[in-house]
Amino acid sequence: MSTILTGLLTLNQIILGNTLRQYLWFVIMILIGFASTKIIVWVTKYILINLANKTKNKIDDILVSILEKPRPFQLIIVTLFFNIGIKYLVISDGLQSVITKLSFVIYVLGASLFVIKFIIGLIREYIEVYAEKTDSKYDDQMIPLLKSLTKVVIFVFAILVILAHFGYNVNALIAGLGIGGIAIAFAAKDILENFISGVTIFTEKPFKVGDIVKNNEVNGTVEEIGIRSTRMRTFDNTLIVVPNSKLSMQAIENYTERKTRRVVMKLGLVYDTSTAKLEKAKKLIKEILKSTSKISHTFYVTFDKFNDFSLDLEVIYYVEEMDYEKYLIIKDKINFEIKKKFEKEKIEFAYPTHTIITKK
Repeated sequence: MSTILTGLLTLNQIILGNTLRQYLWFVIMILIGFASTKIIVWVTKYILINLANKTKNKIDDILVSILEKPRPFQLIIVTLFFNIGIKYLVISDGLQSVITKLSFVIYVLGASLFVIKFIIGLIREYIEVYAEKTDSKYDDQMIPLLKSLTKVVIFVFAILVILAHFGYNVNALIAGLGIGGIAIAFAAKDILENFISGVTIFTEKPFKVGDIVKNNEVNGTVEEIGIRSTRMRTFDNTLIVVPNSKLSMQAIENYTERKTRRVVMKLGLVYDTSTAKLEKAKKLIKEILKSTSKISHTFYVTFDKFNDFSLDLEVIYYVEEMDYEKYLIIKDKINFEIKKKFEKEKIEFAYPTHTIITKK
């Protein structure tokens, strides 16, 4: 009995204006909040999964995917129980006002995160699926831009809602941006440049997702075009994020838009090669190029120059194949054919040599 009385007296002990019992209830409410998030998410997810199995629409599937990482719900529910728990404590009006304002910010941001995830889920389930069925790649590059715009618009709207709740005149603030816009533009010069460049790339379409492009800084395949930057994969499989301003202000080579790939070869023959064999070598190369599929009818085989160690033939031809792997296979086939034909006709390739003449 005395132990129980001692415990009750301990719970009635006052620290910083509140009893231990009040602090205990506050902690219990927070713990209930965390437990509630687990229970609510589990129950909701279970119901939605059963519903998703019975319906053909994708809305319930999107909600299930959001509940895989339910941070927006956790933020809102835990904050709600935090506010219930704080009512057990005696706190100053100033602290209560701060907590109320911070709670409102968390509610708005949590709701905004949910809306963003939901809209991006709709884009993924409907627009991306449609884009995969089309041959055009312009809709593929529109999707990352649409996702980025969704995030920007909703977060800006959330900030305006928060400012309006705190008593700011949002209409006056928007109107005042006309005056303060210059200062903001200078402060965010790089962001604005990249944004405008992103819009320019999207509208003018100098390249699209999947194209192989090259500029002064990078050479690779375009994987994603965003508002601020473009993601490119180099040929050694490195992912590079390039600011859009860099791409819009520099000359860009779009290899994918080429109709043919130009190949230039230098073949050096030994100086002992006769004129007849030089002519034979040129004829063999022309025959090989004519008989190889995907080679343009326009090609050039010429006796280029007398080099230090060789008689040089220059071969220029055009491969009508844009797939890089297939292009390499065609070039490999031509090189092997030239080597085999030259070996058969005993036409020798040159290598650096020195002839020393001695006089007696």
